[in-house]
Amino acid sequence: MQKGSIFFHTKLKFKNGTEEEKLLVQLNNPNPKKSEPYLFCKTTSKENGKPLKPGCHPKISLFFIPKRQESFKENTWLQLYEIYAFDAASVLRDSWNKCLLEKGVIKDLTIRQLMNCIKQISDIEINFKNLILRD
Repeated sequence: MQKGSIFFHTKLKFKNGTEEEKLLVQLNNPNPKKSEPYLFCKTTSKENGKPLKPGCHPKISLFFIPKRQESFKENTWLQLYEIYAFDAASVLRDSWNKCLLEKGVIKDLTIRQLMNCIKQISDIEINFKNLILRD
């Protein structure tokens, strides 16, 4: 597991309590010695008027990746306005139970572009932003 890994979660519990299948992107490389959380953002392929220009859209806290790029079969928006934090034990448990399955990894250039985008977004909690941008 590393920054930029793409995962399929079969039972992601949303902040409103509902559960759903969802693609997630890992945003940080946590330090296990400090019990840091794994940080993920959700993705969506529902356009609903979202911009189709690849890359960063900081005013709406989205990062767009066109279909057939970076292991995504469809146009995909990374939803950076809502970060999910998981402790190492829950990541291990979900992986063991096959609820969290790695599907690919984003290329280094796109990760760098994503990190530059995150720097511009004000919706991300400062402590999460520090963990994401640290390395």
